[in-house]
Amino acid sequence: MTFFRQHLYRGAITTVFLYLAIALVFGGCTSKDEKEEKKNRNEEPDLYVLEVTKDRKEKDLLLLTSDQSPLLPGDKDRFEGLAYYPVTRDYAFATVIRRYENPREFMMNTSKGIPRRMLTIGYVEFDFAGKKNRLEVYAPVDTANGEPYFFIPFTDATTGDETYGGGRYLDFSADTDSIMLDFNYAYNPYCAYNPGYDCPIPPAENHLDIAVRAGEKNYPLHAN
Repeated sequence: MTFFRQHLYRGAITTVFLYLAIALVFGGCTSKDEKEEKKNRNEEPDLYVLEVTKDRKEKDLLLLTSDQSPLLPGDKDRFEGLAYYPVTRDYAFATVIRRYENPREFMMNTSKGIPRRMLTIGYVEFDFAGKKNRLEVYAPVDTANGEPYFFIPFTDATTGDETYGGGRYLDFSADTDSIMLDFNYAYNPYCAYNPGYDCPIPPAENHLDIAVRAGEKNYPLHAN
């Protein structure tokens, strides 16, 4: 699982004495070398943006080349990549899963009406747009086909308009309760690409009133 990493840039340190000397000689003007150095610092790549972008490109490649790709055969010839919001740290939140003392098992509805057994193990909270927001955290009961993981399906104010009408997903390794809730990694269920799949429907309690303009947008080749 890829997590948020903050990258800080560090420029050269100018001593007070050197600063005063330059001010005396050049009357406070910035030297050409200093301007060039500042320009180079501003043009350094943002490693976080590069990391998210790399993840997106790898997903595009898998959708085109994998034998298990959910894309319809007729879409592959026209596929030019998924659509995303620009990468932004504004939608990445360090948070902790608040576990319920007694996890509740329930049947989560799906697009084909074949409910899936899930555990509601807890919830996460994050502050955004001047309010505290909350999402329930689930865990599939049947993990026979892979490692246990946490699952957060959600809808928001963009759902059915800018983003897929069936909501979007986030998932996390079950190794720790401390997670980075990074909506830049929010992704569409396979149903967004191919109606032949059966996909969990986000429960009503996981609707966010805010507009989450991060992560994957509507699939470009299909109407919402």
